[in-house]
Amino acid sequence: MALRVRDVLGFPELNGVRALAPVGLDRQIRWVHTWPEVLPWLHGGELLLTTAYSWPPDPQEQRRIVRELHQAGVAAILFRAGGEFFAATPPAVVEEASRAGLAVLEATEDVSFMDLAETINRAIIRTHFESLERSERIHRELTEAALEAQAVSDIQSRLEGLLGRKVFVLDPRGRLLAGDETLAHRLLGSPFQPSGQEGVTVLEDGTALLRRPVRTGTAASAELVLVAGPGEPFRDVDVRAAEHAALVMGLHFLRQQAVADAEARVRSTFVEAVLQGRLSFDRALQERAQLLGFDVRGSYAVAVVVSLDPEGRASLRPLHSTEDFQARHRLGQAAEQALRSLQLPVFLAFELNQVVLLLPADVPPARLRDRTRLLYELLRAQVPELPVALAVGRPESDHRQLHVSLEEARATLSVARGPGVWWYEDALVLRLLHGCQDREALEALYHSTLGRLRAASPALEATARALVANGFNQRAAARALHLHWNTLRHRVARIEELLGASLDDPDLRLRLHLAVAWSSLVGAL
Repeated sequence: MALRVRDVLGFPELNGVRALAPVGLDRQIRWVHTWPEVLPWLHGGELLLTTAYSWPPDPQEQRRIVRELHQAGVAAILFRAGGEFFAATPPAVVEEASRAGLAVLEATEDVSFMDLAETINRAIIRTHFESLERSERIHRELTEAALEAQAVSDIQSRLEGLLGRKVFVLDPRGRLLAGDETLAHRLLGSPFQPSGQEGVTVLEDGTALLRRPVRTGTAASAELVLVAGPGEPFRDVDVRAAEHAALVMGLHFLRQQAVADAEARVRSTFVEAVLQGRLSFDRALQERAQLLGFDVRGSYAVAVVVSLDPEGRASLRPLHSTEDFQARHRLGQAAEQALRSLQLPVFLAFELNQVVLLLPADVPPARLRDRTRLLYELLRAQVPELPVALAVGRPESDHRQLHVSLEEARATLSVARGPGVWWYEDALVLRLLHGCQDREALEALYHSTLGRLRAASPALEATARALVANGFNQRAAARALHLHWNTLRHRVARIEELLGASLDDPDLRLRLHLAVAWSSLVGAL
């Protein structure tokens, strides 16, 4: 704790010193200086001792000097009264200092400036030593916390105990990683303004926040926030502790990342071996499967996650740049977090730009689809900046056939267009169309149906697509299009007129189904 002006007033050796105005008493004293001719050498934090020698008698000049001393950061001015220059501290000095929040002290004639300076300098040295000693103790305890911590909250709570202040840790998006959630939400959502201290912001109620980045390499992976209540300025020990705690947390994150990377490599190697059909022949691999929680008799489906190219296509392609590797890494992290959120085992591997997952399929098909859609939503929430597709092959109850499910998932990706969850069973028509050699016939099919409707009116094409999507249930299509029933009936009549057949005709329905599927496969024609 730094030496403050009010601390000096409590020294027994300074019984003859009193404060002339109760302001500025919490300013820190860094050293003792004497008047006159001090302004060019002031650095801030000085207790300025003066007998009033060379102080001008003009009150306006006295006020000017006080303002300059305040701007220079002087901690306090101490006058020795009753000398040959002024019988008492000039009133103009007291008034101007009070207005600026600068403490003015007055000493009796019997107070020796030499004794006073020695007493205060000893106290400054003692407080510096105590501060350094405390900083060293905090440094040791935080270092021990780094070795013992299982989570960053362990370091955060240790720092709170050491400093007696509230501490928060935020991720790069500003979400709370550790600390009091209610208090953090209230403080971090309040308007603030910068203070004169680096990295410190002040809220409207006077609460101050000291922020320090937690770095892992060149990037900040988190932010450490210390809280000081109104009228409780941050101390040097707070700043040093925050900087060391930020370093310790960075090392903790790096250690956690190294552990996660090692664990991911083990799991990735295991998943690759399973998909290659080596589980049946490798006893060590079978033991690893048991340790990792893989059920050799269970049913699994293979899912492939990939970020889409600018055209919305999902393809297996090499990684050419650092950005490619970073995007795949973020995708893998998001998939792992989504799996853990659903309490599903993390069986994950990488191949080129794709993330391969083994999903337990020991539930009814409808439940598997619901769970997979939720998995996709959780994954997308982690990487909103990446357009992502997730393709799922059919479940296999024999782990030796999981490579088939992988091939199905990749085949589904080859016809997937746009983000979302794509199922092999749902993509069979698309795959048939994709493999069709007679592209001219497919284009002719489109132009004779949807293309003709679009040329007449885009609203007619939208109506035909809604009918296909709703199984040609006209009332359901009207609800989907937010149309009145009579409006839809008129559109249906116009569609039948343009296409030369009733929408009850199975052949026309098939042609419309194929045209919609073909247009989704190749994009807008």
